[in-house]
Amino acid sequence: MKHLYKKLSSLIILLTCCTAYTDSAHPITPKFTIRSQGANALRRMVQSVGIMNIYDICTLNGTVAITPEYTSSIRTSDIITCLFGGPLCGACDQIKIQGSRVADRDETAWLADYFYLPTDFSSTISVRPNIQNFLIDFFGYIGLDNWVTGLYAWVQAPLTWTKWDLNFCERVQAPGELAYLAGYFSPEIIERNSLLENFSSYIRGNAPQDVTQEDITITFNGLTCGKICGSHSKTTLSELRVALGWNFLLCQDYHLGFNLQVSAPTGNKVDAQFLFAPQNGNDHHWEFGFGIDGHTLLWQSDCEDAHFGFYYDINLTHMFKNKQTRCFDLCGKQLSRYMLAERMDAPNNDQELQSATDNTIFPTTKFNNVFAPVANITTRAVNVSIGAQADIVAMFNYTNDTWSWDIGYNLWVRSGEKLTRNNDCGQFEQDTWALKGDAQVFGFDTAVGSQARALSATMSNATINNGENFGPAGVTPGSVTESVDIKNLGVDHPTPAAFNGNNLSTQPAPAPFNAINTSIPPVFIAESDINFTRIKSLSNKLFTHFGYTWNGHCNNPYVGIGFEVEFTQPNQILCDDECNPCGASCNDNCSALNGDSVRCGLSQWGVWLKGGLAFN
Repeated sequence: MKHLYKKLSSLIILLTCCTAYTDSAHPITPKFTIRSQGANALRRMVQSVGIMNIYDICTLNGTVAITPEYTSSIRTSDIITCLFGGPLCGACDQIKIQGSRVADRDETAWLADYFYLPTDFSSTISVRPNIQNFLIDFFGYIGLDNWVTGLYAWVQAPLTWTKWDLNFCERVQAPGELAYLAGYFSPEIIERNSLLENFSSYIRGNAPQDVTQEDITITFNGLTCGKICGSHSKTTLSELRVALGWNFLLCQDYHLGFNLQVSAPTGNKVDAQFLFAPQNGNDHHWEFGFGIDGHTLLWQSDCEDAHFGFYYDINLTHMFKNKQTRCFDLCGKQLSRYMLAERMDAPNNDQELQSATDNTIFPTTKFNNVFAPVANITTRAVNVSIGAQADIVAMFNYTNDTWSWDIGYNLWVRSGEKLTRNNDCGQFEQDTWALKGDAQVFGFDTAVGSQARALSATMSNATINNGENFGPAGVTPGSVTESVDIKNLGVDHPTPAAFNGNNLSTQPAPAPFNAINTSIPPVFIAESDINFTRIKSLSNKLFTHFGYTWNGHCNNPYVGIGFEVEFTQPNQILCDDECNPCGASCNDNCSALNGDSVRCGLSQWGVWLKGGLAFN
């Protein structure tokens, strides 16, 4: 309980500094997370005046209600910014996909070479994300005043259909026709017809067929995490939330109560295979916490058939640890999950690969004939817990006999996630994978029949937009032809390569000799390079509800209609002191994983009907 108190205290601090964020370079989330469709206290509150928390009654009383609601997302730019960051902002929600040899290449384009596309490929992708929900909220409240005055219990269970669609579209301007030169991916040329048709194929998880050349088999792995593939929907009971409470102050003009709440995770776990997978419920967390509710009557008519009051409901819960699988970016490299990595664990037998300028310098490992998207490597099982979630409603109600009007404000806050390893310490493949960038991975031994030799060339400074061989550090895009030499000028620790004392060339014979560089030493992707991004959320909601109740009976039916509009804060790093650096290493205690702490959430509108029956 002491631990829970600390978590709830941290949420109060979070609320006080929620406006003190600093603008960052649009940090990216590994997944898009929303508030549970069941975490909406206002659906319990509207049209509850005179039905719940009744004064001066000593019999069993209560209500049952059904509330169908439809919601749809708005401000799609917020979702885009969360998922893709800066490249989409202000650019008609589009990203360019361009190969390394496209003339006048856009510096903000994603490098098509990473996606098994030709170096002269060019296309434009766009997204228009949309989230829709239709739910039926079942709610039951019972006042146990016949046992203890002010004692009550309630249960809330929304059955929800949710549909998530990125509305992904690709328009190909140039399908590309260039083959990949010998050495770029494999010992020999890879023709255009062996590559993927477009980016859409890559983002669905496709890859070229493995190729065997010079008794070497090159394996191309497809994307396994963060894929984009049509719309997805999920129908389930979002959560089952129950509470037991007591109104310790209960008068005609005011009341104040306290309750304990538990939420069972009946919804789904989000599938990390897809970038925009549907979340139905609270991402499968158990919740425990408390609520405080009350009201004060501000005005009442002489006949007491009309009154105006202020009502509030404060709900604070802790979201307990559960196991999730996520694919992360690398530190300082947004969207690097879609970059290309090369496997580098082939042994350098008898120090065959060495420096041509000093044959006493050599790497311990070299390229091992396998390519994979970075997402496949950074996909990690993590334990996720959330210190505190707050769902706070402040509402004014005016009632005149059988008619009522509610209008109010709802603040929802979820503190930053805590990520820990899921019992897999030491399982990350160290000294195995590296960023390929646009490096040549084979050199050619012209002294031995132009034999292809695997290099240790890595490119840790590559980004989703480009490598280091083309552009300012190397050859100018647009000025090259199919026969250009790639000398690996931009690889890590560039060193002229030799194999068993023979200098290696950029091309097989009979091309003229051009020395090629390798990386000595190569730079590997380490677990400390993974940006274990943590998500937090904050939203503000306005709502109103009009209702009618048939009074004068023991069982009083009622019906009403309401509308809400919710706005989330933009995707920012919240408060400088919460921006933890990347680089937490694995230890025996599997301590917390650090990374950017990003605010992200869903803006939406909704309309509902509420019907029920009150009894006493």
